[in-house]
Amino acid sequence: MIIHDAATAFVTLIDAALLWAGLLGGAAGVVLCVIAFAVGPLVAPRVKQAARRATAPSWARGGLRARIFARTRARRHGGRTAPWVHSQPLDYEEAA
Repeated sequence: MIIHDAATAFVTLIDAALLWAGLLGGAAGVVLCVIAFAVGPLVAPRVKQAARRATAPSWARGGLRARIFARTRARRHGGRTAPWVHSQPLDYEEAA
């Protein structure tokens, strides 16, 4: 009988601890939701501004970045030819 009472008390303590953990977890979730709801309007304009800045053209991001962008584009584009150039025949008399 003593063992049965001890086991019942142990199970009751574990059950109470799990219920308290669930209660504290739920309360923490509610607090975090309230904080996120309060802080969201403060953070959203900055996130939108950063997204606009990232998708803006290179000249809108500043002079230094625009120069770097122009140099890399000039280097990249200088050595290439259009893909249809090599598919055309080189017989210029036929075109004339």
